[in-house]
Amino acid sequence: MWTIFHTEASLGYGGQEIRILKESCGMQGRGHRVIIIAQDDSEIIERAKKAGLETEVVSYRKKDYVGTLKRFRALIKSYSPDIINTHSSRDSWLATVAARTVTVSPVIVRTRHISTPVSTSFTSGLIYRRLPRKIITTADAIKEQLISRNRVGRGKLITIPTGIDLSLYDPKKPFNDIRVELSLAPKTRLVGMVSVLRSWKGHDYFIGASKGVQKLFPKTRFLIVGGGPRYEDLKGRVKEAGLENFVIMTGHRDDVPDVLRSLDIYAQPSYANEGIPQSVIQAMAMGLPVVSTDLGPLTEIVEDGLNGITVPVRDSQKLGAAISRLLGDEALRARLGANGRERVEERFTIGRMLDTTEGLYRELLV
Repeated sequence: MWTIFHTEASLGYGGQEIRILKESCGMQGRGHRVIIIAQDDSEIIERAKKAGLETEVVSYRKKDYVGTLKRFRALIKSYSPDIINTHSSRDSWLATVAARTVTVSPVIVRTRHISTPVSTSFTSGLIYRRLPRKIITTADAIKEQLISRNRVGRGKLITIPTGIDLSLYDPKKPFNDIRVELSLAPKTRLVGMVSVLRSWKGHDYFIGASKGVQKLFPKTRFLIVGGGPRYEDLKGRVKEAGLENFVIMTGHRDDVPDVLRSLDIYAQPSYANEGIPQSVIQAMAMGLPVVSTDLGPLTEIVEDGLNGITVPVRDSQKLGAAISRLLGDEALRARLGANGRERVEERFTIGRMLDTTEGLYRELLV
């Protein structure tokens, strides 16, 4: 049994934090001791407690850095972790520096979840090229970017795609159809996207695409599922466009499997920063045809013409045309959806993610 620290400075809760918890619960289920180390006002701390994981609180606020280093040193001495897996910039610096100044020698692993370019500064070089033993990326595109832009050695990097629990995303299971709750007719076609409402997720282009689709398929409805910093802004944009009865914003929901099972088409118009979006994998597992952009990491999941359709980033017209094509072709929807489910079964299960991660840890601890 190993003792594993997962550190996270983020206060929010999205795909990155979900992956940390899923991996932690999985590793705990395999007999390892896992401790989540985050800030007291972070959402991941509360969710980790509810999931039955051990937690420790530290401050990642700049004014508290000296105290946080001391706190990390004490935690490392107390728990003697085998692995420290860091996930964001601040926690990576603090946990890594603390680990390098104690006699206990945990293995430092840095996980990079998103494709936002990493600074080429000297300090970034330290935290990527020098200090961690290994860097996990969630997509090959992120790995290649670190190699070409940041001169990280290829042997230091490994891609471990995010995996999902297929028992939760089973298209054959009974479900609560969201159409009932929304008072929609049973045969209403639903096109949706599920994500935190951040600018780079492309909701503006999703709304823009709906205008063209509305003319051809007026009985179709577009669902924006999720909460986040852009909720009021997007709600205003929908109203300004006169699409309140066509584009429905549901806010955050915990019944994502039911929501996805209710959809006919899933859209992911992201234009930056993505790793491997869990919502896309979940949608594919539900047998949904996916329309996504040709953003690097997304093309590692969605293969144009095989299990979905890809369109250029920031292009509402082509996004709408792809959605319209699928709405008008039931056989195509079925074929792409079935192929998507097969792709997830082959590459994106939580079992595969845990096996690869456990194998990496074992290799590093030899």
